[in-house]
Order: sequence, then structure tokens, then C-alpha cells
Amino acid sequence: MEEWLFISCIRKGIPNQKFNRCNTKAFRENPLICAVQIILMKPRFFILSLFILLTLGCTKDNNGGGPSISIKSYTSAVYNDGNDFNAVLTYSQKGGNLSGDSLVIIRRRFNQSYVSNPRDTFSTRLPTTPSVDKAEFSASLAWQDIEYGINGENDTCDFRFVLIDQNMNHSDTAATGTVIIYQY
Repeated sequence: MEEWLFISCIRKGIPNQKFNRCNTKAFRENPLICAVQIILMKPRFFILSLFILLTLGCTKDNNGGGPSISIKSYTSAVYNDGNDFNAVLTYSQKGGNLSGDSLVIIRRRFNQSYVSNPRDTFSTRLPTTPSVDKAEFSASLAWQDIEYGINGENDTCDFRFVLIDQNMNHSDTAATGTVIIYQY
């Protein structure tokens, strides 16, 4: 096969210098193998270039699509005194609008005690608001909705927030630090 390739290159008028541009020792010792390697490497470079362009074209673009939220502040200690858990969130979405979007709040408990039928997901629709690219809003949960009170044990948890717009685009998940829900 190597002889056939060498002969076909000679018939096409491709001189040895085209394959051995650098006049290397490897080419002088075995010109057929080097010629085959050079010919076979050209399509690989083209395919590799196409693969890189395809990968870059399919990467996630955070500029145009879904909403983005982050936590500005939150209540780290919740007592049974009428003051609820409150988190202040900042929102941004290019050409976005909060009206009618859904806010999902997920509680993750750290306590070891078992809770039957825990309510750890809270979902709400946001009210009608003016159309803006950036906004700030708050989310509140009442003490009686988030406490379990098993054997007088304080509840330790964190809260995670996900905003889903009307086009079903999800924001990144924003998470609080540790929140303690006291039983007294």
C-alpha cells in the first residue's frame, strides 16, 4: 500500500520535497511512511478544527436566555415572635419581566430527626410588575410553615431559590447559608 501511495504521488507530479519540507532524517530513511503520515494528517486537522468550532458554537450563553437571581440578604435566625424568614433577592434578565414568573423555594434540612411528610418545596407566582432588566424583591416564609419542632429541637436548614420565567427558562440556583429555626 505504501508503494502504491508513493507511486500515485509520483504520477501526480508531487515531488519528494513537498512531503519533506524540512529535509528530516526520518523522511530520508523511510520516505513512504512520512508521505503517508503527512497526507493522512491533513484531514485530521480539518476535522479537529470543525470539532472545536462546533464545541464553541454549542456552549451555554448566559447573556440572552434565562433569568438570573442572587441573594442580597436573608434572615439567619427565625423565632416564633411574628418575624418570618425573609430573603431579599436581586433579579436580572435582558429584556425580561418578572410578571407571572414562578419562584420555587427549596428547604434542605440538616437535622438528623425523621420527619414524616415534610413540606420542603414552596412555590409561588410573582405579581404583576413593570418590565425592567434588573429588580430587587423579597420572599417570606412564616415560622409555622417552616418549623417542625420535633422533641423541642431547633431546625437547621438552608433555602435554595430558583426563578422560572414564563418561557420555562430556569435561573441558576441561589442558596442561603445556614438558617436556624428556633422552637421558642
